[in-house]
Amino acid sequence: MSSLLSASLLVLPLLLASIILTITIGTGGWKKDRWVSTFTLHPEQGLAQQGLLWLSILVPFFYGAGAGLIVWNDYTLSLTTEGLTNFIKISPLPIALFSLALPLSILISRLHATAQTANQIRLTRYKNNIDSFYSHRKELFSYFQQIGEVNFLDCITAKYNLHPRIHKIYFNGHPESGTPTINNAAFKEIQRNLDHARWTIDKVVRDSNPEITFSFYIANACSAIYNLAFKLGLTEIYIELAEKSILVPVNLEDGPKELLTVGTTTTELIAAYRYAHSFFDNLCDFAGYEPSEVLNQRYTYILEGGAYKTIKTPLVVERLHSEEITNIMRESSNRSFEKSLRDVK
Repeated sequence: MSSLLSASLLVLPLLLASIILTITIGTGGWKKDRWVSTFTLHPEQGLAQQGLLWLSILVPFFYGAGAGLIVWNDYTLSLTTEGLTNFIKISPLPIALFSLALPLSILISRLHATAQTANQIRLTRYKNNIDSFYSHRKELFSYFQQIGEVNFLDCITAKYNLHPRIHKIYFNGHPESGTPTINNAAFKEIQRNLDHARWTIDKVVRDSNPEITFSFYIANACSAIYNLAFKLGLTEIYIELAEKSILVPVNLEDGPKELLTVGTTTTELIAAYRYAHSFFDNLCDFAGYEPSEVLNQRYTYILEGGAYKTIKTPLVVERLHSEEITNIMRESSNRSFEKSLRDVK
């Protein structure tokens, strides 16, 4: 019986204090959440709302009261000098237990203050990261706005209006992580696309293999330019220049399709490439990315000057439009007319 009583005196004060605090302070379900919320420090709340603070006060009080009940059991209350002296003489253990509340509550208050400081640091860091991320995005837009309008061969007036998705595609990161980093994979992909477009344009302009020049023009060069325009958000190409282009029905290996030309002249094709190349160069300058481009002198005419007009005459793209594409469009129109006649019959 005595061992049971001893065990009760050791466990009951702690259990009683825990139950009282869980009922009065805790939130959530009784299975787990309410207990966890009671005995966890919450830096966003005041010290008076901390369950651990009240636990540090109640537990010593209950233990001291329990020890006092045992020590004082054989004594009566005497409000005299002799009674006070005797009380101090017989009560060192209860008084010691009561006094534990002071250092324990001070410890909890210090831990709470430390948690609040750490939380404030996290919030400050989070805010700074948000500011850094959006400042980087704002600076990107501002950088391109400083370029102003640029005219490419009197065909394209480039406004360098940056599409919002450009920042998301070419830079990695989230607002809470701070300043974004360069998406090297995206930059390398554009570099490959530019190299491919330049190679196909050269094949077309030089008419290297007349038997496949038309295929190179419509299925490779034009498609490569539109691919670049979409990836870089160049509306001057895939909207404005596209309105002056021709949708040509062609038969490819994977079936019939309709492909859009890039304007109708060699100049428009070259201008579109120069705009895409210039836009990417400016994006690289802002990002601090060094393109791995080693330009073959063979392709210099594509990027500068008017030498493209003298590579081969008459100009190949104009010839394709006046001959192959005109014939294809005429045949397509005739087939459509014949089909409509059959449908009427």
